[in-house]
Amino acid sequence: MDGKILEFAILLRKAGINVSHSEVADCLQALKMIELEKESFYNTLACSMIKDYSDLHIFDKIFYYFFHPDFFAHKKEFYTDTEFSVQHGSDEEGGECSGSCTGSDTISSSDSDRSTGFGQGQGLATSAVDTFVQIIKLGDPQEMDRMIKKGIESLGKIREDDLKDMKETIRQVKVFLEWNMSVNRLEKESVNEEETVKIEWQERLQDLEELLLRELERKTINELGTNALETILVRENLKDLDFYRLSSHQAAEMKRKISKIGHRLASRLSFRQKRAKRGNIDLRRTIRKSMNTGGVPVRPAYRNRFPSRPQLVVLCDLSGSVKVFSEFMLQLVYSIQTRFIHVRSFVFVDTPDEITEYFRNNEIEEAIRDIYNKAKFAKVPFSHYGETFLDFCNKYSDVLDKKATLVIIGDARNNYHTDHADYFQQMSSLVKRVIWLNPEPREKWDKEDSIMSVYGRFCSDVYECRNLVQLDRLARKLI
Repeated sequence: MDGKILEFAILLRKAGINVSHSEVADCLQALKMIELEKESFYNTLACSMIKDYSDLHIFDKIFYYFFHPDFFAHKKEFYTDTEFSVQHGSDEEGGECSGSCTGSDTISSSDSDRSTGFGQGQGLATSAVDTFVQIIKLGDPQEMDRMIKKGIESLGKIREDDLKDMKETIRQVKVFLEWNMSVNRLEKESVNEEETVKIEWQERLQDLEELLLRELERKTINELGTNALETILVRENLKDLDFYRLSSHQAAEMKRKISKIGHRLASRLSFRQKRAKRGNIDLRRTIRKSMNTGGVPVRPAYRNRFPSRPQLVVLCDLSGSVKVFSEFMLQLVYSIQTRFIHVRSFVFVDTPDEITEYFRNNEIEEAIRDIYNKAKFAKVPFSHYGETFLDFCNKYSDVLDKKATLVIIGDARNNYHTDHADYFQQMSSLVKRVIWLNPEPREKWDKEDSIMSVYGRFCSDVYECRNLVQLDRLARKLI
């Protein structure tokens, strides 16, 4: 039992949840004091190991997979020791486990025939479509569960390739279920329905999507073993996951974490400052201290350091290649701007436009919607950094001064246009420092239409910024 709890804690860490040794020890101690039944067991582990409510979703997912009977079907001693079965879902409709879910760590190489069509919702209606539409309209959980299991069974034996490319595997299941054709039918029929019915159907489709992913992951884990579980959990680690790979749920959670980063940056200014041990000498205090040594200034005193108000000028690329990343960065800019006064924000594709006012007295969702609807930051759909820097110098050079930090957010892909590096050099000379955050891996810099090195030589610092860990670390350097 203790070994399984330790293994569970290791999986939590791999998923990005910090679990200390003392918390594991507290959990083991608490388990000795309770009756081992499902609810008490779950609550004990959650209370002992989860400190942040936002981590509870990941905890639930790991708990569901790790303590599911199918996963430990080949480890009978686990249930003998614990005297209970922690099982979230039941197989009442689908029957008992067939025996193929052994949790074996060996991967079968056998392949099965699969549907590889590209159904995109444009074909004629079929019986599968009729069934799918009827299930969504009725919203029967058991029927939804049965349909998803039937779709996953169409895959046959799970392969290692399915684990590497889960999106492709999901697409194959959707092709079998005539998913896109069914959604197309529902969209047409929803025209004559009330708004509440439309919303209800959308929510059921979303629930069905989540059910498909959960059941597919469970089948993958049961057939491929512990290594598959670890691979899936690494993908759940928001701290190391690239912004481009986030699901809708992960994206919502990421926005909350970025908001916390902005709050933490603001609170840094209220930290008590230690006396300076180097820097400019405080003459008055040095003379006063020298009285103890006969007027000889043996130990000079330095002027105390006080946190200065940060002055930031943020220029963010909103072109298609970095749109996902930029929206997270706008979330950070919003969080900073709502807590600091001296922040000016701009967006661009091929021409800059100021968005500072959109962030004032607006919620982030409303602000971003106004940016896309009202701001004039694009004349063409492809980024043009050179033209942007030229226009910025002509329109907004007055916002740059020696107290400001200029932050450029973008991938430096200029689409083979003129770079106008001289204008960027001019902008750099007007500010205290220039920091460039690039969402692309370093190995892609200066490849194809990327000209990162052209602009990088005029920057104080250039950083790769693809995930939450890098963003958190770099955000502190902005203040």
